[in-house]
Amino acid sequence: MQSTEIDLNEMLGILRRQSRLILITLMLVLLPAIAYLLVATPMYRATSLISIDAGGSNLLDPGSVENSQSAILNSRVDGEVEVLRADATVMAVVEKADLINDPEFGPKLGLGQKVSIALGIESMGNRLRQAVGLRPKEDAGSAALVSNTITKLKAATDIRRRGLTYLISVSATSENPERAAAIANAYVEAYIARQVITKSASIIAARDVLQSQTRIAQVELTRLENGLNTFIDDNLARFEEESNSTAIAALRQQLESAKSSKVKSIETLANARDAAARNDWVTAAAALGDSALESLARERQQLENRLRGAQTGSQGQVDLQNALESLEKDLNQRLTQAQSTFEAQVSSITEAETRAREQMREALLSSDMSSSVISDLFNLQQSASIARNQYQQLLARVQDLNAMANVQIADARVVSEALPPISAASPNKKLIIALAAATAIGLGIVIAFLNEYYIGGVSSAAQLGNVIQVSAPIAVPALTLDRGDRLLADDIVAQPLSQYAESFRKLRLAIDSTLHHGIKERGLTPEALKKGKVILICSALPGEGKTTTAIALARTYAIAGKRTLLIDCDLRKPSVAKYFDLPQDHGLIDYLVTDAHENEPIVKPILDPMSELEVISAGARSSRPTDQLINSPKFTALIDAVRDFYHVIVLDSPPLLPVVDTRYLAQNCDAAIQVVRFANTTQGEVRDAANQVREYLAPGVKLLAVLNRQDKAAGKLSGYGSAYSGYYGDPNS
Repeated sequence: MQSTEIDLNEMLGILRRQSRLILITLMLVLLPAIAYLLVATPMYRATSLISIDAGGSNLLDPGSVENSQSAILNSRVDGEVEVLRADATVMAVVEKADLINDPEFGPKLGLGQKVSIALGIESMGNRLRQAVGLRPKEDAGSAALVSNTITKLKAATDIRRRGLTYLISVSATSENPERAAAIANAYVEAYIARQVITKSASIIAARDVLQSQTRIAQVELTRLENGLNTFIDDNLARFEEESNSTAIAALRQQLESAKSSKVKSIETLANARDAAARNDWVTAAAALGDSALESLARERQQLENRLRGAQTGSQGQVDLQNALESLEKDLNQRLTQAQSTFEAQVSSITEAETRAREQMREALLSSDMSSSVISDLFNLQQSASIARNQYQQLLARVQDLNAMANVQIADARVVSEALPPISAASPNKKLIIALAAATAIGLGIVIAFLNEYYIGGVSSAAQLGNVIQVSAPIAVPALTLDRGDRLLADDIVAQPLSQYAESFRKLRLAIDSTLHHGIKERGLTPEALKKGKVILICSALPGEGKTTTAIALARTYAIAGKRTLLIDCDLRKPSVAKYFDLPQDHGLIDYLVTDAHENEPIVKPILDPMSELEVISAGARSSRPTDQLINSPKFTALIDAVRDFYHVIVLDSPPLLPVVDTRYLAQNCDAAIQVVRFANTTQGEVRDAANQVREYLAPGVKLLAVLNRQDKAAGKLSGYGSAYSGYYGDPNS
């Protein structure tokens, strides 16, 4: 019966038995790990820490916060992590740190390419391609090389947010500690620089949009102002007549006077500029009404007249030329001053005109005129006022954006710069050794249990008990090879105090105990209790020491005073007769195949020369199917007959897996002993054989087990060999 309880001692015993396998597994895993640590290139990791101002930073308005909602702030920090990981940022780092030319991150030729170049395979391939009319294979372009460097850099960097904080760590791994720190810092610097550029670019883009709207608003404001002015100018006489107001009449005269003066001033300034452009300084001075400028103009004209009369190339000509140039400079300066003065006068006139218009508008709106005139005037003035406000707002916002674009700072700051690491980050020798050891031990334990229960041969009595679920299996000790002519089973008589003989006495005790405890379970009648007990000796395969075990057990019972009979039931390949040097011309097979009368005596047993054991050999090999003989009524009658005379009948059976005979023998036995050779038969075969023999045992009949540690070469009857084929085919094989 299979127990579901965990036996700690049993598990420890398994581990002790499989300790060698566990140690081998440990070494097989640890040695590659140690070899890897010896050849692995140390990699250094440097980390830079940056803090994100999730609310945004504005130097022009430090107190402003873009959005203080926690979810949005967290999303922004997560977004900045993705920005750091973006290809554009990585590309900026590649350019900033010049990683294209770096020996570690720059493009490298693979082993295949190096071999191809060394052997000239690549050039030969291009020649072949040209020969068949194909284009030669092109070298990788700069984009592919940069992409390769970007891929390497991405693999060497680790960017992540620190928990739920606003801190982001940027870690770079390199073979050189200084390079690792430089890359991490370059990453942060490139990110911050790109952030400033991006913010400025977005503000400039917004400014450009507003400037376009400002120009539109300016045009609209000019149109409305001109419309209002035109309306007033066209209706001044009407306004004066309808209002009959002296104030409006005075304002009309003032406005018309300012307009007339402005027109004349602008025309005068234009004429002066046109005259100056023609170097007609006298006309320009007269137009501007500047006496000093007019005096300089006449002086210049005199110098020009003198210069025309001077001898060419003479010193006088040179002096006059220099004086003329100096005078022209004075003229230009004086003209600029005169124009500025005149422009100021024009501006003053314009302001006077604007004030007169404003006063006129206010006076008209408060005068007693028709409602239609007042309504039209009010609508025009309101439209102009609204347009003016819009224009001023847009203009102010454009100016604000211009200022913001010039004073932008990043929303991130460096909290901790990366420093060159002192020790390598990988490989982590302690961790790798610990993981390798833990993995090896765990794998070794798994393999140990698999080997104990499924894979390997049986190597202990406890393991045998686990495999076929029997209690207290008996282990037969191994004996030396130097034994002269004495066979293994002879030690039962020749060496009665040896460990070998003692192991069979233990087996006899286990059988007797099993038979005693199985009486009630089997429900035997009193007559059946008096009959002899049949003990079946079986094995999964040939060569497991089954026959030797049968002889040794039978002799053990015989020496103990039990009338014991050993029957060789292995009709496929008999071996008991060889052990006792008995003739093979007559035996169990001959009895079973004969058609003799039932009253004739059965085959006569032969006495063992070393004990009181009686033996019935199998006889010559049968040419008929042996399972028919074993399952025949004559064999059943034979077993019933010997039960009446012998206390113990030991049946030596053929192996279970190759042939079917043992299944029929199991139906007639009171106890079954499965012999398993030490570390030879696989556990699957042992378990399969045990399941098969249990299937045919009568209710209450128990299966016991013997672990046979004897060497196959220790006796001449140690087994049949490992092949099954000897049990089939040619009967003479």
